Amino acid sequence: MKEMKRFGKIAIWSLCFATLPLSCTKVEQSEPTQAQICYNVVQYNQTKAAGEYPTNVPFVSSAFYLEDGKTWAANHSEAKAYIENATISYVDGLWKDATRSYYWPHTGKLNFLSYSPAAIQPKTKIDKDTGITITGWDVNANQNIDIMVADVQTEQTSNQNVGLYTGVPTIFRHKLSQIVGFEFNTFEDYANGHNGSYQDGDVVFIVNEIQICKLIQKGTYYSSYDVGTAVAKIGAWIPDGSAVASSYTWYNGSGKEVLYSTSSMTPVTGGLSHIMLLPQTFANPGEADPSTVPHLKLVYTQRSYTSGGTSDVQKTAYVSLYDLFQSSANKININRQIKVRITFNRQADLITWAPDQEEWSDSEFSVII
Repeated sequence: MKEMKRFGKIAIWSLCFATLPLSCTKVEQSEPTQAQICYNVVQYNQTKAAGEYPTNVPFVSSAFYLEDGKTWAANHSEAKAYIENATISYVDGLWKDATRSYYWPHTGKLNFLSYSPAAIQPKTKIDKDTGITITGWDVNANQNIDIMVADVQTEQTSNQNVGLYTGVPTIFRHKLSQIVGFEFNTFEDYANGHNGSYQDGDVVFIVNEIQICKLIQKGTYYSSYDVGTAVAKIGAWIPDGSAVASSYTWYNGSGKEVLYSTSSMTPVTGGLSHIMLLPQTFANPGEADPSTVPHLKLVYTQRSYTSGGTSDVQKTAYVSLYDLFQSSANKININRQIKVRITFNRQADLITWAPDQEEWSDSEFSVII
């Protein structure tokens, strides 16, 4: 299936006015009549409807100054720091740096780079030449931290009118990915319409365990000075090959019966609401046992009903993540939410799959067993 494109966005505008002088930089300071740079945060969902950015998630922003006549693309190496790693938090109804104030310069232009949340600052660097770098990030140890990097906003001279808001439009994009669900179905109605009241000849599939195993979850993110939405500008993660691999159990319980349906699938939930993933490309395992490489592990029971009772056969299936993500060039892309859909097929001799990936929305990875 082709890769679907859907953008999850978080938009930020700088807003508000004041009359305090700008503190020290090597850039000529503005007169007090200039507008103060602070932030009012608005979040957009998949349908682009405005919503509220969480007020308990500070972010970090830097701005670089260029003289008139120069552009960020051609002259970013000449830019001077104007705002340096300011932590922007929600104070008295405004998003701003609580420790100091910044103002628009009378001449020249500002270029903004930002990331969220501020909690990752010890691992993160903003640079006018290389953009944003997040070094040695351990996704396994930080499963509830959603890393976002904003598209660079270049050559800004004043607050802009954007919809109902005035300021510098800044769009944050997720830089990790998530598994958000597993759903199951059967290829045919092997229970012959007898769901819950099984008879001789019926066959039922029961899910016993779901795991994602041997996944490298530590790495370094590199953007560029012109980070944006183009493939060459979204940045990339480089996994740490020396890191200890991580495994996750999505479900391990008494068993979840899979019901046949032509319109929906059976969700299987456990103790996790999601598994945050480090985007990465998987190596071809060749003829290696898939259980020895990064893989999906599924334990299930095939229960056959007879006139004398039932007969259970428990089976374990392994699918390498290289194969699972085959349709996306054998990789987990940046900014994805993944839903794995598995279909049990009694006639199937092979495990096949046809996954889609979408941007931070329900991506479906179909597996036939």
